[in-house]
Amino acid sequence: MKLHALALSVVSVLVASQVQAAPKVYGQLNVSVESYQKDNQNPATDDEDYTRLQSNASRFGVKGEDELTAKLSAVYGIEWQINTDGEGNDLGQRNRYVGIKHKDLGTLKFGKFDTYLKTAQGKTDLFNDFLGDIEFTIAGEDRANNAIGYESPSFKNFQLNVLSQTQDVASKATNGSSASIVYDNQELGLYAALGVNQSIVGRTALFGSTREGDGYRLAVSYNVADLTVNALYSTNEKYDGNDGEKAYLLGAAYKINDIVLKAQYSSAEADDANKIAAGNSIEKNVFSVGADYNLTTKTRAFVWYTNREDVKKDAVIVVPNDIEESSLALGVEHKF
Repeated sequence: MKLHALALSVVSVLVASQVQAAPKVYGQLNVSVESYQKDNQNPATDDEDYTRLQSNASRFGVKGEDELTAKLSAVYGIEWQINTDGEGNDLGQRNRYVGIKHKDLGTLKFGKFDTYLKTAQGKTDLFNDFLGDIEFTIAGEDRANNAIGYESPSFKNFQLNVLSQTQDVASKATNGSSASIVYDNQELGLYAALGVNQSIVGRTALFGSTREGDGYRLAVSYNVADLTVNALYSTNEKYDGNDGEKAYLLGAAYKINDIVLKAQYSSAEADDANKIAAGNSIEKNVFSVGADYNLTTKTRAFVWYTNREDVKKDAVIVVPNDIEESSLALGVEHKF
């Protein structure tokens, strides 16, 4: 009997360790039906007005953590974007990495993943993945290729994150870097973070292309009872100090039982509009309002309206070239 009990104990331990080491498959499907309009002030460009079915950064991934020693484990994750509406190509690259995690010292990982300036936003973007996503007005929404990252353990609600991008990515022989310091006190309902990029190859909001640039981002979110208010301030410029832009965001959400009402405004403008080449933007503004209805913890229905304005720099000043977009959407998201 003792031998039989010992054998059962060994088997149960082995089974438990296998379950713990099993990778986790996760994801979300987010799709909306939209009435979309685009008004081009340039008379040579046609306006647009149509309905569309839109996949909003639907994705799935695999992640896991395998114990190596009592304090050391291997961590990994691979994530792909998929198109719920059937348009375009599936399996677009999102974050993917492999690394080593120490319970007391933190995590070191290698691969392609969000810069720490991007993740400093926390949950301040209430319309993330939709037409009102802050990537339209705020530079720095990037994933870094060829990245080496370190994420410290949380200490008194503070966390430090540092990333280095290898030289083969840059147009000049320097390592891009990204860092953030995050304060996340859930008991107080306060989140604050400062993110910094130096020589990171990424997108701009106003200059129409990727470039090797420097940026700063300060994000704050405060929750009291059922009300959450958010603010974000950002700067971005080319590594040589030219083509600077500044942006900010203000937002609020209010929870009523299973319904969340929300509104957000973000804006970006060039430091010196005279330096902007024709065809690029001088200023961008986005205003969004919406409501989420949480059917369960994994499924929500939503409705939102977004208006975006893009003020362009023209080659010939007498020809207006501003663009205004708006969309009214109804959709559903399910996480698994």
